[in-house]
Amino acid sequence: MFKQLQSYFPSFKDGFFTTSDNVKIHYIEAGTGEPLILTSGWPTTPCIFAYNLEALAKHYRVIAIETRGTGESEKVTYGYRVSRTAKDVYDMLIALSITKANFIGHSMGCSTLWAFIDLFGQSMINKLILVDQSPWLWSNVAESDESMDLHAGHRGNPYGLYNAFVQSWDAGNAEYAKPEYWPTGWTSIERSTKDGLKVMALEEEYRQQNNYPREALARLLVNHYMTDWRDIIQIISVPTLIITGSYSHAINAQTTEWMHNAIKGSKLIVFGDNEGGNHIMMANSPEKFNREVLNFLTK
Repeated sequence: MFKQLQSYFPSFKDGFFTTSDNVKIHYIEAGTGEPLILTSGWPTTPCIFAYNLEALAKHYRVIAIETRGTGESEKVTYGYRVSRTAKDVYDMLIALSITKANFIGHSMGCSTLWAFIDLFGQSMINKLILVDQSPWLWSNVAESDESMDLHAGHRGNPYGLYNAFVQSWDAGNAEYAKPEYWPTGWTSIERSTKDGLKVMALEEEYRQQNNYPREALARLLVNHYMTDWRDIIQIISVPTLIITGSYSHAINAQTTEWMHNAIKGSKLIVFGDNEGGNHIMMANSPEKFNREVLNFLTK
């Protein structure tokens, strides 16, 4: 395991499995009882849950997967689509003989879970937690601003992102921060707590140590950016908790309300301005995040 993570996850152990397309995927695991699977965003890893996993593992068998190309997962050149990340999760469940689990997705990790539902249905899902992801990041050029706001879409060029990240991480991050991609303001990430900023630094250090394949991951980002999941969201029937932040760059209040209404019986929690309510609220306010997750799962 990444040595800097060991102080955050002292009870967790490494695991690896091989996918159906012959890729070695890394995950970490701790705890007993009902399985709780965590899928993270682009291009983050279990580092993003640095202040959550140990608390959750006191109650559940927690398994956090690293997307191909990130962390200690194999750096292959193929399979960088959201549908494949969902199949990788499915392959892990089969490898670990898990027939049903609770799931938490953060950012693109939500898209992974929507793709999982699209491909494999909901019979393997007990409860679902969706953290701060809009159903469609892009938009139709003919779409009105009002319609676009309902899914927190943007008018940025996905291949502008691709080209920038192929050039370098710095160029990609600079492009990613432009207002045409995040009208609500990418700088909201800078309004993180000390712990939140520490988690982001941990992710950056992990990336630098593992030589992530920029071009391949840029392909995954474009696929994530352009895929519309609204039809899948409307058929979710398992108990669902939606978590978002009041000043997140990744979603807005209109979209959050649409998702809450679209998923019948869902519960919605919004982290406020004084609760670190941006895209990484789980690091900014871990006690509240852990409490809300456990309250939902145990009811």
